[in-house]
Amino acid sequence: MLLRTRLHLTRKERVDTSKAFVFDHYDAKQQEFLSFVLDHYVDQGVEELDQSKMASLLELKYDTINDAVEELEGIPQIRDLFIGFREYLYAPMVA
Repeated sequence: MLLRTRLHLTRKERVDTSKAFVFDHYDAKQQEFLSFVLDHYVDQGVEELDQSKMASLLELKYDTINDAVEELEGIPQIRDLFIGFREYLYAPMVA
């Protein structure tokens, strides 16, 4: 089995090849937010995945942090989601 890294892919290619794998680990509401984040990542760059961007992305998607907290079931869960999905985005892929 040949392992290949996603590091040499464009952002769009990386998202396209890992989206199903990423989404396997999250429910529909989480997937909707992650899809939003991934779209920003493709358009704007890796900086969109920085934890300092989390609040602004939540406000763009849900209008307020409180709405995001209600939709995604709490701040710790949102933080875990925002940080955790990157593990799957940059995981080695089997060729």
